[in-house]
Amino acid sequence: MNYMAVKDLKKTRSLRERLEKEGELILTKDGQPFALLVGIQPENVEGSLAEIRRAMFSAAVMAARKKSVSNPPNADDIEDTIMESRRNRGLKHRFSRSYNRHLRGRF
Repeated sequence: MNYMAVKDLKKTRSLRERLEKEGELILTKDGQPFALLVGIQPENVEGSLAEIRRAMFSAAVMAARKKSVSNPPNADDIEDTIMESRRNRGLKHRFSRSYNRHLRGRF
């Protein structure tokens, strides 16, 4: 892995040369990594960004799966999360919690 201190970003020529040579750089601040610079082709900016987002999404899904295996949520936690999400989005509760439990038992 190739690391670069954030203070070295001011050296644009050096940065560009390293990025062209190495393809990616990990930026650090106070010795801790916090960002990733990835070299891209000018004609494929949107495609490169889509691939990076896809990879980050896949990593997040994998982390959530690992967490759920080691600490699976119970039905009440899931219901609470759904209700909170609906409240945050301003949606009215269509069914009561007991009715939702009743529906879950049918499937």
